[in-house]
Amino acid sequence: MRNVFAMLVITLMFIAGCDSGDVTEQEAAKVQVRLELEGLPPLQDGFTYQAWAKVGFETFPTDRFNVAENGSFVNAAGQFIQNALVFAVDVAAADEVFITIEDKRDSDDAPSGTVILGGTVSGSVATLTPTDPIALDASFAGLTGTFMVMHHSDFVAGSETSGLWFTNGSQGSPTAGLSLPALPDGWIYEGWLDTGAALISTGTFRSGSAADTASPYSSTDTPLFPGEDFLENAPTGVTFPLNPAGATARVTIEPFPDDTVDPYGFFIMSGSVPSSPTAGTPYPLGADIQMPSGTATLF
Repeated sequence: MRNVFAMLVITLMFIAGCDSGDVTEQEAAKVQVRLELEGLPPLQDGFTYQAWAKVGFETFPTDRFNVAENGSFVNAAGQFIQNALVFAVDVAAADEVFITIEDKRDSDDAPSGTVILGGTVSGSVATLTPTDPIALDASFAGLTGTFMVMHHSDFVAGSETSGLWFTNGSQGSPTAGLSLPALPDGWIYEGWLDTGAALISTGTFRSGSAADTASPYSSTDTPLFPGEDFLENAPTGVTFPLNPAGATARVTIEPFPDDTVDPYGFFIMSGSVPSSPTAGTPYPLGADIQMPSGTATLF
């Protein structure tokens, strides 16, 4: 009986040793990704970034992370970490690497629809861009458009140019001033007037041929194109009716849902307001692209 018991113990130790070896091999097989990223904005309000590897039809995540103002990586608690993140499984055969913005309320194991950077793996390296098919899947180079400074709400003396509208044509029969690529779920356009001292939103929108989502600074939101009158509820430090002389009209791409009311950091178009603007005169917009980029190296 003692011999049988001893053999049983030895057998169990052998099995445990094999299991331990298997675990060690599995842990050794885990793959890390080194992210070298430029221009990635810090996220607010509990939102975080997450890197993903796509292997066939499956996706596998790293832990979530954020970036500090100087571009250093931090974890969800704000502590500085290395820019090498670990996948829980072996993803050496990954086809693509991409980075998402994750809502603090999203706790599942699937990537959000807000993919900011993506790239195909070649060898062990992926060049990450926002225009990759897995991300925005569109090019913004060469975009042109028009905007006008005017207001469409009730007349306020001295306010003829106190508004920014992404339109063309006359005040009585405006036409669309923007023709933009359709964005995937997880992203939306937003218009801005940059006075130099403040960035004032004109609202978010899906199409240059339809109204935007809000009219916070006027009683009405007409015509049915993106834009805003600057007549009431002025932000802190801004005086309405607003004189837009010398300001800059801008168009950005924003996460949806968004982590902050400020611009995210995807700037795609801009145009200058003259020092003596005329109400209802079309002014040109051109491509002015500022977007993050980077590389992901599997090792």
